[in-house]
Amino acid sequence: MDGLRLYERYDRQEAVALFGTGTEARSRCDGQWVILPEAVLGFADLGEPPKASHFTCGGEFCWVARKRYRVGHDQHSRFVPPQLTSRHADRPIHLLVRPSDSGRHLYVGELSPACRFKIRSDKGNHGEAYFSLSPALPSDVWGEIGGYQPGDLDHASIDSALERLRQPLDVEERLWVLRRLVAYWHGPIRPEDGFREDDLEKLKIPYPLRWWYRWAGRRREVMSGQNHLLDPDRLMAKDDRLVFYGENQWCYEWATLFEGDDPPVYGREDDGDPWEPEGILLSEHLILACLFEATTCHSRYGAAASWLEESILNRIIDHIPPVPINPWRWTGATRFYAGGGAFMYTMTNGQMDGKQGYSVWIGAKTEHPLQFLKPFIDDRWEYVAI
Repeated sequence: MDGLRLYERYDRQEAVALFGTGTEARSRCDGQWVILPEAVLGFADLGEPPKASHFTCGGEFCWVARKRYRVGHDQHSRFVPPQLTSRHADRPIHLLVRPSDSGRHLYVGELSPACRFKIRSDKGNHGEAYFSLSPALPSDVWGEIGGYQPGDLDHASIDSALERLRQPLDVEERLWVLRRLVAYWHGPIRPEDGFREDDLEKLKIPYPLRWWYRWAGRRREVMSGQNHLLDPDRLMAKDDRLVFYGENQWCYEWATLFEGDDPPVYGREDDGDPWEPEGILLSEHLILACLFEATTCHSRYGAAASWLEESILNRIIDHIPPVPINPWRWTGATRFYAGGGAFMYTMTNGQMDGKQGYSVWIGAKTEHPLQFLKPFIDDRWEYVAI
């Protein structure tokens, strides 16, 4: 055997012996990291965050320090052996994992040196280090070792629901589309996920907002994460408009009217700017907000590029058709796409060498809908987990 083989199981001694002798191996952090002359081996027991090491997505591993380790040099990462950090790494880092101390470890790939850390003092969590994993962890393997369950994978029904938006629909029909999207990405909504009627009765708000708050308003992760849908008690009145949604640093804000079955949405960058029509209705905005957060925060597989030329983007759009709702005016134009379990949004991002460029985010619940992307992936993509 001439090295670790992907998705095969090894005991500790067997894995170490592939890279050196026991006398050459230096154990760190209660044996979770083994430093050898030609490689670093990680032996991780997986569990539920934040108290145990875990995968945040198919392409990223979070190692959780279970004790107050002092093995590094930098105050922000002293719980991590220096050979694992971007400043000091000088050899490959191989990761082997198992579900919570359950026998042999499974080899899942190579880690890039960690460059992001969190210092924590929770019981059972004394720091987190984040590593990119290559290749991306297949969703079925993840399910076996870490319990990842992608849930609803009926891509065709989502495509069918979004396709209905090409037709003239009333507000209830558009909210039905939103219901279907929420179920696909977040599972069932429970009665306790909504605000009580008593929480809303004194508010002067339009029907789609009242409907959302009453149905799932306490499930903040659906509409908030990167951007923010305001809670009922944080809604703001500005210039005869009801501000209900904002960019994460509030560099752009969206507003609507105080009443109506499905009023129009307006947007602007600064308080002093006039409100400009977004060209969409409130129920349509909620659909786009759900898609935005799902693609940005809840996709376990995907890819992102800060600048991609238009000709490449058009070839990708051949695989992921546009969602039939007008784009947000934010960043010039933020357009949304969905098809076959793949979801995307794009933002205009200036020109380079006379070519129009776009920032592109693509996501999916598993890697399978994204295999068409492989011919397009090169060093222009900052994040790839497919």
